[in-house]
Order: sequence, then C-alpha cells, then structure tokens
Amino acid sequence: MKKESIFNTLGFSPSAEKIYLALLEKGGKTLSEISKITGLYRPAVYRHLPELLQANLISPIKRGRRTLYTAESPHLLSVLAKERAVNLEAALPSYMNLFLNRTKAPKFTVYQGKAGIKSVYEYIVSTAKKEEVIYRYESPRDYTVAKEYYPEIYYQRAGRNGDIDKYVITNEITDISRAKRLNRASKSIPKSYDSFDYNITQLISADKVVFIDFDTETAILIEAPRFAEFQRKLFQLFFRKL
Repeated sequence: MKKESIFNTLGFSPSAEKIYLALLEKGGKTLSEISKITGLYRPAVYRHLPELLQANLISPIKRGRRTLYTAESPHLLSVLAKERAVNLEAALPSYMNLFLNRTKAPKFTVYQGKAGIKSVYEYIVSTAKKEEVIYRYESPRDYTVAKEYYPEIYYQRAGRNGDIDKYVITNEITDISRAKRLNRASKSIPKSYDSFDYNITQLISADKVVFIDFDTETAILIEAPRFAEFQRKLFQLFFRKL
C-alpha cells in the first residue's frame, strides 16, 4: 500500500508539493525556473503557488526586478498539522449536532387496507411499555366498526384487563354508548359544537403518532419522540379543558 504524502494529508495538491520540494532542494527560484525544474507549465505554477504562499511554506523575495520564491522550514508542516487538528476539534461539536439532528428526523410509514391498519395497531401496542398511557382522538361514525380493525394483542394489552391505560377524546354518541372501564378515561366533544364523526383516529404513544382514516383505510405512522411529546401535551391540555 502506497504511503500517503503528508502534503496530501494536509490538503495540498501534488503540484504544490512538487513546487515546495523543488524549492527546498534548489533554493530561491523564479517562476520560469520553477517551471523548468518541476516540469510544470507556467499556468500550473501560477495556479498552485498561492496554496504554498497562504500556508507560509514559501516566501517571495525581491531581487531587483525579479521575484524569487524560496521554501521555508519544513517544521511549518507540523505547525499546520497541529492547527488543523485544533480546528477540527473546534468544528467537531457542530458537525456532531448536524449528525444527531439528522438521526432525529421523523420516520414516516404509510399502511394501506384493513390488514395495514391492524399492523399499525399491533406495532403501537406491542412496543408500548407496561402501564404506559396511549392517548387517542377518535371520531367514529360507528365505534363498533372501528373495533373490527383491532388485532388480538390490542385486546390483550389495551382491553379491560390489559396493562396499558388509555385516555380518549371522542364524540358524544360513542362516549355515551360505550361501557366504562377503569383503564380508559374518556371525554367527549359536545355535540352542540361538532358531531365529530370524521371517521378518523389519532393515536399518541411514547414516541409514535398515528393517523388512521377508516374511509380510505389508510394509516400514517410518524416515529419521532418530539412529535409524540408535542401531540401529547396538546391532548392533555385539551382533555383538561373538556
């Protein structure tokens, strides 16, 4: 495996390295002389000299009407390496923030059909911790039809004897018709305000939010703790006001 040049590691071009090494060996030279001893065309020398000048690896010297360029001590390469290491350490936290924020980006999944809705219910319930609370907005036209989409695990964990608690905001008809349960706290939207029968349900768990449209049998799952916390706070505020 070919050993990587220190110049390449520090971000210099191969041509800049060639110019510096030629001047280090030969001493001060003009542009024409640099072109001749390196084999680089003069435009290339013009293009790469600024790399070395900016890094203070070479210096211009006036000799009458001529300008010579001479190489400075190679120990400056070590200084440059240390400076770049310090700059990297200073910049690293901001790079890490970008990376962490990227990993926090919400994940969206769409489920279709009755089987898809059952799958998203199963995912929400099966990943919930014991005694976790699931918050639910529901606007069914007929809540008994919505129950047909529940998988078996929903009844096991969120049913009457389950280990998951539920807070529900629903319409008046559903709230009145449905049996009361110890693990379900329910309040209703006043019918005088709205019938609230859009046939749409929203579920909020610890780190997930789900929207289910029963008319089109479509469910949209958003996996993002911040989204879930945002929706949960709104639910809790609204629930207290009802």
